[in-house]
Amino acid sequence: MQRPNEMTEQDRLYQKALDEYAAEIARFVTGYERNAAKRQDLLQEMQFAIWQSMLGFKQQCSLRTWVYRVAHNVGVSHIQRSMRSTEQHFDDLNELEFKVDESTDPSLSERQLDFARVLQLIYLLAALDRELMLLYLEGMDAAEISEITGLSTRNVATKIHRIKQLLSNQLNTGAHPHE
Repeated sequence: MQRPNEMTEQDRLYQKALDEYAAEIARFVTGYERNAAKRQDLLQEMQFAIWQSMLGFKQQCSLRTWVYRVAHNVGVSHIQRSMRSTEQHFDDLNELEFKVDESTDPSLSERQLDFARVLQLIYLLAALDRELMLLYLEGMDAAEISEITGLSTRNVATKIHRIKQLLSNQLNTGAHPHE
């Protein structure tokens, strides 16, 4: 019988996952929800799902991949629920025309401004493309992203390359119109 203050293996794995990946998951969740209050709810939902999933974690992949796979599944479910409840429109990567709100807080540093602009562009992507870029921005390679999303490594690499080109083109042409 477990004593009240004893941690189970599930709790230990969850705590390790939080210690190592909490900041990454907090950034990752921004790709699924713009609204700060809903984003916080989604983050809690992801954390709970990660804790629950630790019962089934058999180290068949890295802990990081496992955590992102669970977060990915929760995020996809969130988007599906959101799309059913409201008529949101996400653009297909092939038809994407970027629009960025230039009225950003002037107190932001140049790096924060650039990141904010990139996020604005990423929010315009279809859900899967958005997720691929968020995973890429977290430092994952195509093989790791493939494990999380179930897409082939080649497909992931191709999509990321195309999205990076689109983002770069938009940032270079739209970033400084007065220059």
